[in-house]
Amino acid sequence: MASVSLHNVNKIYPGGIHAVHDFDLEVADGEFVVLVGPSGCGKSTTLRMIAGLEDVTSGDISIGERRVNAVPPGDRDIAMVFQNYALYPHMTVRQNMAFGLKMRRTPKAEVERRVAEAAQMLGVEAMLDRRPRELSGGQRQRVAVGRAIVRNPAVFLFDEPLSNLDAKLRAQMRTELAALHERLQATMIYVTHDQVEAMTLGDRLVLMKDGVVQQIGAPLEVYQYPTNQFVATFIGSPPMNLLKGNVKGGIFHGVDQHATWRLSAADDGPVVLGVRPEDLLPAEGDQSVLATVTPELIENLGHEVLVHFSLAGERLVARIPFGHATGIGQQLPLTVRAGSVRLFGDDEMGNALGSSTN
Repeated sequence: MASVSLHNVNKIYPGGIHAVHDFDLEVADGEFVVLVGPSGCGKSTTLRMIAGLEDVTSGDISIGERRVNAVPPGDRDIAMVFQNYALYPHMTVRQNMAFGLKMRRTPKAEVERRVAEAAQMLGVEAMLDRRPRELSGGQRQRVAVGRAIVRNPAVFLFDEPLSNLDAKLRAQMRTELAALHERLQATMIYVTHDQVEAMTLGDRLVLMKDGVVQQIGAPLEVYQYPTNQFVATFIGSPPMNLLKGNVKGGIFHGVDQHATWRLSAADDGPVVLGVRPEDLLPAEGDQSVLATVTPELIENLGHEVLVHFSLAGERLVARIPFGHATGIGQQLPLTVRAGSVRLFGDDEMGNALGSSTN
């Protein structure tokens, strides 16, 4: 396995389209890093530059100790798993998995050993003599992953490999990929627009928007301490609630004065208060109340309830424990879990100003 380094990497297409801006990242040997962001943010372009399928406009990419900017894809010691499986329809599973090794003139006995080992690891031993058309989507994706495994590459690259699967299969394959990484201890770089995949798979996340890295960090770090409003609302489902207002004398006032909250430390001026849905709780006893709201929609998920309401012109959501008595149109006083408030600037991106408690 090997580390991967990207230093000041840029990709500019003809016509001046700047797809990736000054990208810097160090991926440690054996690390699982996920590039995540909305469509068009530059994550797949970055992955394709690492693979050698896209030229680098400027900057340096290294795999291990070797700079690979001018190295052809086939000589970079990487294996890539695509969204569309890219299996040869006329070949059996065994032949598909063995194809890359045979092209490298690997001895027949070694090819058979590696294919058998990968097939056992992925649970496709009984399918080795079938063709892709005889397999389900999940089985085809396992074969595509197996084809990468048999090559024993320095780096695995995954470009939205689960996008074509249904929700149940995606959840199953996420578990299998996480277990595979634990078993192989391989260097993996994974691209997705699905923040659930990102949170559950990555050792670290690289969150991108418009070709620019917004935040790099461990999943829980990014979730709990987003660097700006974009990160706060992209990571999390439902996303972080954002409430515009002003701070005066250490007290947050919503723009319509219907929400107030005492802050432990905050400068006077306009801010955006951020709080995760699970940190908005029904107020009980003498607890401080952020606002008394009127539920407009209630989603009963069995183990929890999502309460949708409007406040200060914003649509917000509270994730409250199952069994709390509330209904549409009834008044619900809400408090905020201690230490969970995040403050952001009120400009377009709204960089984080810090955290505060009541």
